Parts: sequence; structure tokens; C-alpha cells
Amino acid sequence: MSVVHVRKIEKEGQTRIALYFKYRPEITNLVKTLPQRKYSNSLKCWHIPYTLESWSHLKSTNLVLKINAKESIADERKDKYHQNAIDQYWMEKLEGFEKYLEVIRYRKATIKSYITVMRLYLAWVCKHRITEWSLSTLVAFNHEYFIEGKHSKSYQNIWTSAIKLFLEKYTEYDIDVKQIERPRNSKTLPNVLSTDEVKKLINSYYNIKHKAIILTIYACGLRKSELINLKLSDIDGKRNVIRIRNSKGAKDRDVAFPAALKKLLKTYYKQYKPSVYLFNGQDQLRYSGSSISKLLKSGVRRSGIQKRITPHSLRHSYATHLVEKNINLRYIQP
Repeated sequence: MSVVHVRKIEKEGQTRIALYFKYRPEITNLVKTLPQRKYSNSLKCWHIPYTLESWSHLKSTNLVLKINAKESIADERKDKYHQNAIDQYWMEKLEGFEKYLEVIRYRKATIKSYITVMRLYLAWVCKHRITEWSLSTLVAFNHEYFIEGKHSKSYQNIWTSAIKLFLEKYTEYDIDVKQIERPRNSKTLPNVLSTDEVKKLINSYYNIKHKAIILTIYACGLRKSELINLKLSDIDGKRNVIRIRNSKGAKDRDVAFPAALKKLLKTYYKQYKPSVYLFNGQDQLRYSGSSISKLLKSGVRRSGIQKRITPHSLRHSYATHLVEKNINLRYIQP
């Protein structure tokens, strides 16, 4: 994989981390997974916020990074929390924790995130020479780093999950992990399409592959990642079911394979002849998440639908329509 050159830039009054690389679809797709990424036409580069959180996300992509030594990149080595050494005792505990996460098959990105935030916490503990942890210790760090440091709720939530598991498996402190509260999230429901709007959307596609992608998401109530990872071997035409593997929570589930979708996929298969995965990308084995979002956006625009629709909106519309038909939602939840 080509090298990505990392630079510190000023863009519209904000300090950003710029990413320069020769165009390769696989690199671009990885960069597009980064939160708050933007593309600059004038600088000819992608850029992300100049924060430790962004840096952690960037490293979790497994991109080959080349950092200019003269630049002050906001990585953990320069973060004030990482300037403090972690005691050998806690380093050994952290190494054991990382191996434990690998054994129970956490995803690589999750392991990196957990270890990163635990390093932050352990460095803070060692800096303040805290020998006995208590609930008030956790609250103090939580407030100082996440609230005063203005880090996101999602990053705070990662630390909450990591510290709960670390306390249970690698410490003997008498702390009730149930009392460690997660940040409250404001829950907004995605927009729901009516059945007529769904028909307009599906019929707006002339490209059979694009039509098949959108119909599969809606007709099977799939998440975007589930569609991307859907293999030809997961489709059971005789039983009329599709097996969704390793979904949210590392669970499998079966979904119904509607006749209309079956007919469309047969035509699509004869024309495109995909291999391994049901939907192959243009230059890679799997279709990309960003491409799905783009083709959905174009279909919504052509259909004249005046709603903000995402792939998850299609899944939510599917669930809503099932409820309207008195079908139990337990059958679509993993």
C-alpha cells in the first residue's frame, strides 16, 4: 500500500492534519472512514481535526503513515497525558489486557482504541501517584480529560467500556462497574420512507447493480456493513433465506429472501458475475460504504424525495413497514 504523508496545516482558521498520497481507491476508501474528514480542492489533500482522537482513528486504519519530524502532530507521544511514564506494573497489566482482548476476538480497531484510552488513564494515574482507585478517581479523570478536554461522547464511551472490562479482569479494586455511567446520548430517529417513496427510489435506478444494492438493503433490513460483507455463499435460494454473518455484537442471523429481490439478483448475477462477495467494487473485491452512500443520495435526488435519507433510513423504513404489517421485530434484530 502507498505511503500517506501526514502534515499539520491551517485551514479556515483551524489547525488540521493533512493527508497527502497518490490516488489509490483502497487508500481513499480507508480515509473516508475517518470522522470529520474533508477534502480540499485547493490543497489537493484530505484533512481531519488536529486532535488526539483523530490521530487515534487515523492509526487504527492501518494506513502506512509517514510523519514529517519537523511538524508537531497531535499524537499520543506529544499529548500531555502521555508525557508521564506508566509504571512497569501497569504496563504489564496493559499488555495482558491487550492479549486478553485478542483471545476473545475483539476487532483490531476496537483493541487499538481500548489500549489507547487505557494508556491515557494509566499515565494520568501515575502522574498523580494514585495507588488506590475508587469511583471518585474514575469520575475525576473522566471530567478532566473528556469534559474539560472537550473530547467527544463516542471517545468517552470507548473509555467507559475499556475501564469496566479492565477493572473486572485486571484489578482487585472493589469498584462496582455498574456505577460507572456512560455519557447520555441524544437519540434521534432516522427519517422513514413510505412504501410509495421506496418504490420511487428503487425505480429511479437504471443501473441494475445500483438497483440491486438499494433493494437488498431495504428488502432485507441490512446495515451498510452487512451488505458490503455479504457473500454469494450466504444466499440460500432453496430455503429463501440470507445468512448475515458476524453482525453487530459478533452475531449471525437469517433474514427472508423476498421473491422480488431474488428475481432481480438473478438478472444482476448473469450480467455482472460477481465473485466471493455479492457486490464487488470497481477496483476491489468488495463494494465500498462511501459508494453506497453516494448512489443512495443520487437516487433520492432523482426521486424528488425531500428527506435526508441514509442507508440506515432504509433499514429503519423496513422495520417500520414490518411493524405496520404486524410482524415481530425480534426476527430482524441480531
